[in-house]
Amino acid sequence: MKFEYHLVVAAPHDRVWKILEDIPRAAQLMPGVDSVEPYEECSYKCTLSIRIGPMGFNLSGVIGVDTDRGSGTWTIKAQAQDTRIGGGVVSTMETAIIASSTGTTEINIKADVQFSGRLGQLGQPLIKKKADSMVREFTENLENAVMGVR
Repeated sequence: MKFEYHLVVAAPHDRVWKILEDIPRAAQLMPGVDSVEPYEECSYKCTLSIRIGPMGFNLSGVIGVDTDRGSGTWTIKAQAQDTRIGGGVVSTMETAIIASSTGTTEINIKADVQFSGRLGQLGQPLIKKKADSMVREFTENLENAVMGVR
């Protein structure tokens, strides 16, 4: 499944980057993230608890992160499984973070996500609705976090 989002964060570019470069902090802005711990160079072990429609999932896996402030890109590759119910996800998310002339920051996200097992059986409309909700909440959380950055 492919997702695309265009977000506008009411904060200057440097403040947004300051938060996004701190991966454990940035991850905690995403709803459902339970933990993020350094694993290997540029990668983290993480757990996520989400409910999609009638089913709850507890995903555990590894995310690899590559940030390049010079080019304004942030790339995440993730792989996670819920062994309890037999479902998983593999994703790649390409993000462009752009300073706007109005003092806001634009974030363009392109994600390619493959779902397996029971997660894959839920259907695209339910998954899309949940993804939209999570991105909306992440954006609100990011704006609130940026307001606290000095």
